[in-house]
Amino acid sequence: MSRAYRITVRESETRDLRGSDEICTQLELLGILPPEAMAKLLADELKRGGFTEGEDGKLTRETGKLTVTVDPCSGEVSVKSEAEERVTIEAKKEATGWDDAGPAPDDARARAKEQLKADIDKRAERESARLQAEASKALEAHLDDLQPELGKIVNKVTREALKEKAKQLGAIREIAEDAETGNMTITIEV
Repeated sequence: MSRAYRITVRESETRDLRGSDEICTQLELLGILPPEAMAKLLADELKRGGFTEGEDGKLTRETGKLTVTVDPCSGEVSVKSEAEERVTIEAKKEATGWDDAGPAPDDARARAKEQLKADIDKRAERESARLQAEASKALEAHLDDLQPELGKIVNKVTREALKEKAKQLGAIREIAEDAETGNMTITIEV
């Protein structure tokens, strides 16, 4: 006479999951002054905008899980968003084993554990994909605010470079700036 066994296997696993997204772009700075002078003007303006200079000369600003990095020498901008979460995934699997025919209870338990491990891995992948989507969404939202800010910084650096170049060319007679249109007129005497 064979006896059937119902085997219940439960697993719980805690994982630290991460999702991230990054975009790189280039600031379009005009070469009005030598590259070193333009880089210094850009770095100074970024520092006024809340960026901090690292040992490598790059300027970084962190806002929550978002990091903006600017290389003032090359004008390269990198924006990175990260999302992380510690999740506990629990799963339960039932299997049946027989003592004289079919899979033995130990074999049934081992197969159920393997299936549980695969189920937990699939659920972890779905959670990672969700975190990836969150990071991408946060990055997109931040870019809407960052693009105009960087545009203003580039415009200010360009205006300062033009003023510096005008000083090099001769005596400045007049500088007229229109804040609404961004137009600037420099009158110099050569």
